[in-house]
Amino acid sequence: MPMLEKAARNDLLQPGLGGAFVREGFGTAPPFTPTGNALAGMRMGVKDIFLVQGQRMGGGTPAWGAQQPIAQESAPAVQLCLEAGAHWIGKTVTDELAYSLAGINHHYGMPHNAGAPGRLPGGSSSGSAAAVSAGDVDFALGTDAGGSCRLPASYCGIWGIRTTQGRLPGGGFKLAPSFDTVGWFAKSGEDMARIHAVIDNEAVHEAQPDLQILLFEDALHVCDPDVRTMFMDDLQRLGLNGQWLPAGELPLAHWAQTHRILAGAETWSIHGDWVTAHGAALGADVRARFGFASQAAQEDLAVWQLIRDAATRMLGKLFADTGAFVLLPTVPGPAPMCDTAAHGLQRMREIAQQLLCIAGLAGLPQVSFPWRNVDGAPIGMSIIGPRDADAQVLAAAIDCHKRMTTDVPAAAKDAIR
Repeated sequence: MPMLEKAARNDLLQPGLGGAFVREGFGTAPPFTPTGNALAGMRMGVKDIFLVQGQRMGGGTPAWGAQQPIAQESAPAVQLCLEAGAHWIGKTVTDELAYSLAGINHHYGMPHNAGAPGRLPGGSSSGSAAAVSAGDVDFALGTDAGGSCRLPASYCGIWGIRTTQGRLPGGGFKLAPSFDTVGWFAKSGEDMARIHAVIDNEAVHEAQPDLQILLFEDALHVCDPDVRTMFMDDLQRLGLNGQWLPAGELPLAHWAQTHRILAGAETWSIHGDWVTAHGAALGADVRARFGFASQAAQEDLAVWQLIRDAATRMLGKLFADTGAFVLLPTVPGPAPMCDTAAHGLQRMREIAQQLLCIAGLAGLPQVSFPWRNVDGAPIGMSIIGPRDADAQVLAAAIDCHKRMTTDVPAAAKDAIR
């Protein structure tokens, strides 16, 4: 039976049954030469903005994808995973041109969030997160410029990482180059570490027993009340008396706006001409976001860059002075319901960006791991560390996850995912 016909019959491609995969390349692995077995038996999905040899990059936008050339080689992260024995499943849905955090695609629909049915999966790496959450793959590659791995990981109740900006070669697609990072999703910290060892070529060892943590009061004030209460309860229960940075030290709303302006301007410089000519091909939400990007490009970007530089220096000094890692909820609350109105989604996006901008603005590594359930939906906890400490951040996240989900009082067990 021809591969295309087989793919057409596969349940994973049928509308309403998952919606995490695109049709092109489903079940058809790109060329590779095996060099090891570190990922043997692990099923892999790849966000449809990575170069995949012999296929077109779709970018979540059919009109844009139709204009892309056939890739002559696969992105390094894709190639390394295949060479290490990963089993190719297919390319996963991305929000249009990766410019959304919602997980909604005007053309492909919304990937089903198995971790929180009836709620958004988050984006833009929506299909990758949804496929892992549903168990359709064991891990999936994504990208993160403003939260596109961390937020979906939290919403879907799985692990996700954004690596240090510029540490790993990109996937091929450029959204905002000085913010873009490669990331991935899995269901366990151990699998995250296996993938990291392959893609980053650095083993993840156990965290130091005297793990030091930094706590940002400003970040906690952004969170939903239930999330704040559970976070403080866990700190007390576990004796995690980290160093607190008092309220007023981190201008998170201003940092989030700085991220939006600078990333938007970069995005417009790359995609503005295409959007100007083909904007009608985009969904209304993404089209509106590009409208903001066009305005951002008119700003005095040097002023905004000074704010970014100051934030980067401040966070770098904090890490250097304390030797600690930041512990904070990944996002303020659980995923919005699928029927949330557009203005509500925009407001939740802006609030979430006040947490996501910390690592995003300074190019820092961050790992989100499953923590608790709020209103029956998962929410993640995160570790942020200094630049290029990716393996150490992942080790610290694995350690914190074990602490925060072990020996939990019976009254709190229903909240643990």
